[in-house]
Amino acid sequence: MNRLALAHPKIRRLAFSRQALFVGLAICFVWFVTVSMRNDVSEHWSRLGLQLPDLRKQPQRMPTHNVLPPLAPRIPCYGPRGHLLGHSPDDDLVEKEIDGPYPIPFAGSFEALGFDLTYMTAENRYGPYGYGEDKEDYKRQKVDWANLDWGKLQNECFYRNRERFPEAAEPLNDTRIETRFTYRKNAPFSEIRHWHEFEPSRRTAIVVRVWKGYEYSSEDMYYIRSLIAETSLKSGGEYQVILLVDMKDYEGYKPEIFASRELYEQGLKDAGVPPEFASIAILWDNRLLDSWYPDVEEHRTMWQVFQPMQLLALFYPEFDHWWQVEMDMRFMGDAGKMLDRLALFAREEPRKQALERATFWHMINEIGDYEEFSKQVDKANNGGSLAWGPMRVREILPIGPEPPVSDPRNETFHWGVGEEADVITTSYCNDANKPNSWVFKEWIYGFKKGVQTPRYYCPPAIMRGSRTLLLAIHQAQVEQGIRVPSEATLPSFALWHGLKLSFPQHPVFHRDNGDDKMQDEWWRGGPQASKSGNGPDNLDHPRGMGLTFWWESDFPRQIFSAWTGRKLEEGVDFPWLLHQQDGQIFAPNIIMHPMKHIKDDQE
Repeated sequence: MNRLALAHPKIRRLAFSRQALFVGLAICFVWFVTVSMRNDVSEHWSRLGLQLPDLRKQPQRMPTHNVLPPLAPRIPCYGPRGHLLGHSPDDDLVEKEIDGPYPIPFAGSFEALGFDLTYMTAENRYGPYGYGEDKEDYKRQKVDWANLDWGKLQNECFYRNRERFPEAAEPLNDTRIETRFTYRKNAPFSEIRHWHEFEPSRRTAIVVRVWKGYEYSSEDMYYIRSLIAETSLKSGGEYQVILLVDMKDYEGYKPEIFASRELYEQGLKDAGVPPEFASIAILWDNRLLDSWYPDVEEHRTMWQVFQPMQLLALFYPEFDHWWQVEMDMRFMGDAGKMLDRLALFAREEPRKQALERATFWHMINEIGDYEEFSKQVDKANNGGSLAWGPMRVREILPIGPEPPVSDPRNETFHWGVGEEADVITTSYCNDANKPNSWVFKEWIYGFKKGVQTPRYYCPPAIMRGSRTLLLAIHQAQVEQGIRVPSEATLPSFALWHGLKLSFPQHPVFHRDNGDDKMQDEWWRGGPQASKSGNGPDNLDHPRGMGLTFWWESDFPRQIFSAWTGRKLEEGVDFPWLLHQQDGQIFAPNIIMHPMKHIKDDQE
């Protein structure tokens, strides 16, 4: 009896211990479920110094190294006059070297990108595409443009070069006959497609954005024709030019073009695409975007310019990369050569500090050549790199590769060399979390940290995106509805996924040539003065009205008008960048944007 009495307190203590254990476990379970419902469990555990395993299904990651072999030499293709390009002077551009020093860019570099130091007159540049054909002294063979089919020419070129490409490469069939876009509920394949489902095709699509009711001027026609001839036909089919037509249903266009074949054909008639481009035109409208991305409430181009591009990557996966270009761009030199050089620079750029280099404008007058610029960026970062593998955000499960070493300071600028970039920007990038006056800074949805989410924006949204990147963005918007503004979409998603970003710094000029104070205000001390090594500490800069490539400038139109003999507006000086010799006007080898639209009968 005494023994039992002595044992009783122990049993009670044991029972109490078990009860406390169960209560404690219950409290922990409730806490865990509550926090999980709020989607921030990992954040709470990290505060405790612990790393909680991510129990979500992990995507297949890309290989650390992914260098593709070069393609066989290009086989010449037939141009609009029925002659092999390169064998027909009537189809040739006439590039000239002029005695004297070539102008030094305000920003960017001819040498770093391998751009030719040449000039052309308007006839040298656009004569092959109809410029001046209404004049008596036009010496080139004339073309019946209205009866030309640029889609057929591109496909014939592809077939002449078919053996150069992998099996995954396919021609783009006449888009009037083969229409692929459809509402989400009618999709003939899984609504989510992944990078590893597709083999490389080694082809790039160039998408020119237009809209229903667009008034195609002669300048526009020369521009589109030159893009097709110089990129697709001269590359042996490595490029394919497509017209992407916004039907503007948000402005009252009634026919639901994806409801039936008949309504789509009606849309083709209403789109107003010139006959020579009809076989490469693909229509879209907001109803299509809303069916695929219902949780992204805003589809307008200003906010979500890449949504149609995401669907192109989904429905046309035979292209590895997608260039988005605009009607208000102008390649003052051979467009194919220029896009080739941008892609080559991006391919040969190492991943290490690619982001950091992209956040500074390279200015020869301030720092010297690109090699010295890169050295200073490296010094500002103490040999490290901010974007080393994925830039982690909770909402993104990265698909990009693991770095070859954990510490970027132990890597010697070899990783990524020879690999295609997943995003190529055409202007420098900015850290959205630095103090800045970016008007879209507050526009971010679907992220736990809101405006504190790491983001980069690189205006304008003229960029090249890979199929891999566009499909990843598509998945995030379908499944989660997350979004950032257009000019931040490709760079931010690429960084979150650990994909390769590159900014090939093409030459840009300023109207106010020689204004050192103004250039200093854009330079902002460069990498030498940057505390973070990630762009200037102060993101404020002058307006870009005088730049040859920016989003708001009026200088490109002044240059183009003077070059083509149009009368300049009162008070506008003849652009210093143009060279006059022997009664002719020559322009240097640059890319310009934006180009204010002028009708043929408008002075």
